[in-house]
Amino acid sequence: MRWVFRIIGLILVLIAVAVGALFLLPADRIARIAEDKFESATGRALTIAGDVRPSLWPNIGVQTGALSIANADWSDSGLMLEADGLSVAVELMPLIRGDVRIKGVQLDAPRILLEAGRDGLGNWIFADGAANDGGQSGAGTGTRAFSLDQAVVSDGALTFIAADGERTDLRAMDATVEIPDFAGAAKIDLSATLNGAPVVLDSTITGFGAFLEGGTVPVDLAARAGKSTVDFNGRAGLAPFAAAGTLTGNLDDLRGLTAVLDQPAPDLPRGLGRDTLRVASEVTFTDSTLNLRDLALTLDQNTISGAADITLGGVRPRVKANLALGEFDLSAAETGGGAERSADGATTGWSTDPIDVSALSLLDADLALTATSLAMGTTRLNRTSVLVTLQDSRAVTEIRELTAYDGVVAGSVVVNGRGGLSSRVNLSGSAIAISRMLNELVGYDRLIAAGDVSLSVLGSGNSMNALMNSLNGEGSFNIGAGELLGLDLVGMLKSLDTSFIGKGSKTIFDRITGRFRVVDGVMIYDDLSMSAPLFSASGGGKIGLGGRTLDLRIVPELLGGEGKGIRVPLVITGSWAKPKFRLDLEALAEENLGEQVEEAVQQVESAAKAAVAKQLGVDPEVDLEDAARDRLEDELRDGLLNLLGNN
Repeated sequence: MRWVFRIIGLILVLIAVAVGALFLLPADRIARIAEDKFESATGRALTIAGDVRPSLWPNIGVQTGALSIANADWSDSGLMLEADGLSVAVELMPLIRGDVRIKGVQLDAPRILLEAGRDGLGNWIFADGAANDGGQSGAGTGTRAFSLDQAVVSDGALTFIAADGERTDLRAMDATVEIPDFAGAAKIDLSATLNGAPVVLDSTITGFGAFLEGGTVPVDLAARAGKSTVDFNGRAGLAPFAAAGTLTGNLDDLRGLTAVLDQPAPDLPRGLGRDTLRVASEVTFTDSTLNLRDLALTLDQNTISGAADITLGGVRPRVKANLALGEFDLSAAETGGGAERSADGATTGWSTDPIDVSALSLLDADLALTATSLAMGTTRLNRTSVLVTLQDSRAVTEIRELTAYDGVVAGSVVVNGRGGLSSRVNLSGSAIAISRMLNELVGYDRLIAAGDVSLSVLGSGNSMNALMNSLNGEGSFNIGAGELLGLDLVGMLKSLDTSFIGKGSKTIFDRITGRFRVVDGVMIYDDLSMSAPLFSASGGGKIGLGGRTLDLRIVPELLGGEGKGIRVPLVITGSWAKPKFRLDLEALAEENLGEQVEEAVQQVESAAKAAVAKQLGVDPEVDLEDAARDRLEDELRDGLLNLLGNN
């Protein structure tokens, strides 16, 4: 606010002196003297276009027509100030003693342009030393001390142009300023519209004269945007701008606040400030960096505490924070990203609702987060410690500590919002309650067991359905003793009957192991293995992660009891919600027929062997090939001898 009061102070002194000393001069002559004195003092041209009408009673004063103040010579953005008129009233007797006691100031419809140059200097910084004030100064700074009962700005407009060219526009601005003691407290109240949204600012500055000259003084500030409020109590200074104190905010009306900031209102889920958003912190702002200590955030039913440093002025704000989430509950959040369900509650498929990750582009961050527990939908994580790095719409979450599903999880998750959504998951878990994990994450509730799992997959798409159908990667699992519900595999083998399925049926096993590949949302098994007290099984097949389908072939074999050695292929198809089981009896028949054919061939070979042995007159158990060779040699020898004897 330094520029406002320096302009007002100079104009008031110059015009008041002009009125007192040159009351009998023509109005245009008074205006020219005021213009000359102002330019001599500030280096800027003051132009008074209308008449100057002095008054003497009850207070000495002056009224002007339209006036303007030139901008800094480095700016090409137009005039710094234009107004339809200015009215000033000054107490006469204090003025005669050299004390400026201003009763009232009225500035009509001002259009104010504030602009920061590339060197950091603002156009509100005027030339110094061009004129000697020759009177009492406030706070030893060279600015003439004055008091002001009330200054009023009505129907004003203010535009601020930052060094990078970004514009901020205040419209419909009304303000009142009260400075009863130049060295004491000043009260400044302002209302306006910013980016089309109403804002209100009430402030008290203690040590006003020192504040104008760049000193750091006590400041109380209350701001309101819509129904959101922000209060600051501490110390602040202008040159350079700095502040330190206590900040509290009630940001329940987040739409009103984001409208003021010209940003789209985020669609926050319940648990992240959808209904209640409060903040309290000790703050320090210097050199474009905001430091938050003893931070306390209230987000609906959740709380966050810790410390954060926010650096402004770059392409995006950068946040570095260490935060404790306590028992953080997002179970009521409507994320829209999970599985869709039918009217009876059954899972029907992955949601096709778009996943909005635009919030990833709002800032860059390095966040160390800890939580006693974390509830998300139906999933509950226990002690959690993660490091989140967000850079240019790409978030990497490294798991430092995570206990979930009765086990321990390690790894990382990447969410990339650059040009669409993609995600990479690298996770490994030991002693994980597989049954609860599968039920909560993908809605599969037919396996009761615990074990070790590893998964490395990459997917892309702007909905959960698109992501699940695009997954590619690999993984493995090693599951300990448990139960497979809805299927009695032993009963099927013994009876060759597929009716051993449904409620009440189960298969007890000792271990299930396997490795798999994931191709375009399909999990492909090559070496699935299951062991149990009464059977063993191997197999492979496909599980459609995107389509939520099954296409598996398992070959179990009874290890003991009645039916020992029976091997019947089991085919599992259909959906996760309604799997279909079929014994592959055709394959069994082909296998049995193959064994019978082989046995028949062996019998024919044995009969032929016995006949040949009889013909040769040898034991069937001897080597027939050697016997036949010996017999042939004997016959050849006898035939040769007979031939020679006949000759």
